[in-house]
Amino acid sequence: MKSSNITRAAMVAASIPLQAALGLALLPGGATAQTPVWRAVAGENGSVVAPDLPAGTFRDLTDVYVGDAGRDLFGLRVSGPTALEGYWAQRGNRLVRYTQLGNTGALGPGRSGAEAGHVFLSINSGWGGAAPDGQRNFLARASDPAATLAASYGLWRWNGTSNIEVARASTDGVLGPGLGANWVFPNSSGFATARMLNDGRMLIYADVDSPTGADSSLLALHVPGQGNLPCARSGATEPALAPGLVPGDSFLSISAGIARFSVNRAGRIFGRMPVSGSREGIFELCDGAPRAIAVDGEIGPRGPDLAPISAEFTGFYARAPQPSGNTALTFFADWRVPGQGSRAGLFRFDGVANRGIAYTESTGYFGPNWADATWRTFSTDSLSVSHDYAAFVAGLDTADGGDPNGLWRVRAGDRPQLVALIGLTLADYQPEPGRTWRSFEEMVVLSNGDILLQATTNPDNLRDLWLLRDGAAPRRILSPGTPVTVQTTTGTVQVPVSSFSVPADGADYNEGADRWVGADGTLFLAVSTSNYGRLLITTSLAVPNPDVIFIGGFE
Repeated sequence: MKSSNITRAAMVAASIPLQAALGLALLPGGATAQTPVWRAVAGENGSVVAPDLPAGTFRDLTDVYVGDAGRDLFGLRVSGPTALEGYWAQRGNRLVRYTQLGNTGALGPGRSGAEAGHVFLSINSGWGGAAPDGQRNFLARASDPAATLAASYGLWRWNGTSNIEVARASTDGVLGPGLGANWVFPNSSGFATARMLNDGRMLIYADVDSPTGADSSLLALHVPGQGNLPCARSGATEPALAPGLVPGDSFLSISAGIARFSVNRAGRIFGRMPVSGSREGIFELCDGAPRAIAVDGEIGPRGPDLAPISAEFTGFYARAPQPSGNTALTFFADWRVPGQGSRAGLFRFDGVANRGIAYTESTGYFGPNWADATWRTFSTDSLSVSHDYAAFVAGLDTADGGDPNGLWRVRAGDRPQLVALIGLTLADYQPEPGRTWRSFEEMVVLSNGDILLQATTNPDNLRDLWLLRDGAAPRRILSPGTPVTVQTTTGTVQVPVSSFSVPADGADYNEGADRWVGADGTLFLAVSTSNYGRLLITTSLAVPNPDVIFIGGFE
């Protein structure tokens, strides 16, 4: 397993760093210089009005996400007070609760027959992900409240009306892993991770126990009416579940869980998977047997499409492969010509071959296209992709001995374009006159090539959320002091933001994961204020998504 050439810890520590945890978000094409309007969806202070959350009481709000498709797919968990505990989702202009401990009705586990009296005993945190159609998933433990020793963990989906169980521990029946008699999910709180897809489908990565008690890892696709359909299993050598690079090979387990997999807008599933024999590759999964797209140790169509033809991949970096439209994938990998050392590169699988975009020590077409510099290193975990665009952070070596770090965007078929440089005062690459970039923290690229960037700048080490649009000057869209429209029990007020920090776990809507940015440019995040405490706020950048039509926002 490869790690980034520049770690997030190193980026945070560096004075002119390839800084910290990145998350490139490219925003709307056609954006104007108009200032976005932020409004509060909910707040922890009891005087903040949030539909269906009773006023007058403090609320502890966690698991704050917007669905990967954006729109108003806001979700959150109320951890207190006890009477409000559970997962909530916005539907229309209301917040709707869909889980509750001790409930046998629509907020409960939805079991039937002899199990109709079962209730949730606990509901895991870190869930509540939304499919583009609004269905959500979560992991919980349920049983007869009078017989809790028989309680079982399981996965559920909420279809907008009720909770439907899709997987359950300790059973080999319809809710089991689908591997045959006596194959079961273990009855543990962390037995599975999952991602909610359209039409009630759910991608599941879970531990499984064999009839003899041997454990392995399973990737399965839940399909309503068909159950859990195995896609790949660690240790399995049967062709339907194995990598098929050589006879008798098998996948190995991965600790990253569902985060290693991505789902594109057409519902195709991809993953970076380790393989027996110290190999690894990128595979398409859950559409027949696993199909290798890029693998190490091979020349030809599954290797890098770079001259000379004898080039081969030597390893892949930890992020899931990033979908581009309905067919393409973008990823960082190491590659080499046999007999020479490995170098890092950025590649795009276009449905036919793994085309090169950039690689270290390169000038010319695959280079940084700035000041005759060469790539020194890539911050591989900074990669963000949306449709035809990618954005990433990298470090350079210049002809005169400089070693600057900067931010690039690249469109499919084009050369990388420098967007910003840390610490330098060059007018084209600084945030504004008299100010320099100090660090890049989180960024996301949207389908039109704009970049949404949380960064700090000098002087005064200021943190802002910036919009970087090709051909336009950078502009702040969220800063300390930015006004937020808040509905309170005494009327509508404008409240200034005191501080904010976007979540540090990235903005991976392009993988099908829910975070703080949706594909249409909807933003949803927490900020601190002086008078009303922590608010959950949103705005829309109205990105014209090439795959899905969304309604507009301020731009």
